[in-house]
Amino acid sequence: MYRILCQRPSRELGAGLTWVKQDGKIIEFSTMEEAGAKAKELSENINVTKVKYTARAHNLGGDE
Repeated sequence: MYRILCQRPSRELGAGLTWVKQDGKIIEFSTMEEAGAKAKELSENINVTKVKYTARAHNLGGDE
């Protein structure tokens, strides 16, 4: 499975890493291509340029 990692730098709000969620649940994709396309879409549609979205492979054995 693949997820999208949202990375926020430490300058204004404090550094943070979190998986992208919808309705409180982490969004997962079957392929890296799907996750990458969604990450690109999210990156293009944000007003804050300091937030970075990245598609990542995820081990199904855990939640983090």
